Amino acid sequence: MPPTESTRPAPKSVLRRAAGAIRWSFVFDRFDVFTRGVEASDNKFIAPAGYKFRFGTAEDLDRCNERDTELGLTDREHGKLRLGAGHRLVLGLAGELPIFTMWINPRHLNIPGDLKRRLSADQVFIYKAFTSPDHRGRKLYQAGMAFVLADLAANGKRELVGYAHAQKQASRGGLARLGFHSAGTYRNLGLRSLRFTICSRRLNRRFGERVPRSGVDWT
Repeated sequence: MPPTESTRPAPKSVLRRAAGAIRWSFVFDRFDVFTRGVEASDNKFIAPAGYKFRFGTAEDLDRCNERDTELGLTDREHGKLRLGAGHRLVLGLAGELPIFTMWINPRHLNIPGDLKRRLSADQVFIYKAFTSPDHRGRKLYQAGMAFVLADLAANGKRELVGYAHAQKQASRGGLARLGFHSAGTYRNLGLRSLRFTICSRRLNRRFGERVPRSGVDWT
């Protein structure tokens, strides 16, 4: 039976839904890759009052709960694969409860689905930082990066690499306060099922060696 006048969608309503579907399926995102040189003064780290920072283990992953670390069961299993591949887990604790996590890739600037570039032996890449909702606003992201810089200074490394979405003001603010500077940008364009990553010339000059993407972030 054809729709009656009362059940037939209004033309404007149909157009609005179609426009919304197109808007949500189209991707146009911009990211900056940030770098920060390691300085001699970075070798001293003091954790914020009430917290402690250290590198985590596979056993620590088992103690992470999803609410405070965003690491569900599958994420924790993937985390163990990262540790086995040489990545490191930065752990912030309130007492003995993990409330901050951040990962270090020692070989690649690897943003799955976007780009993968080789690092030199004296660079590392930080990714997947998360702070418990109960502990936000206390500069733990900034403290986590300072902790990593202290470790790099102690081990003769040269540079820390990170990235942030153009609209992630909290992350970009933390990077700026620690003296990070943009090393170039990249953009994602296209549809969610078919998108392209376009890197700036500056980024290609700084990180020019492309590595085949594997679809995972522990390589």
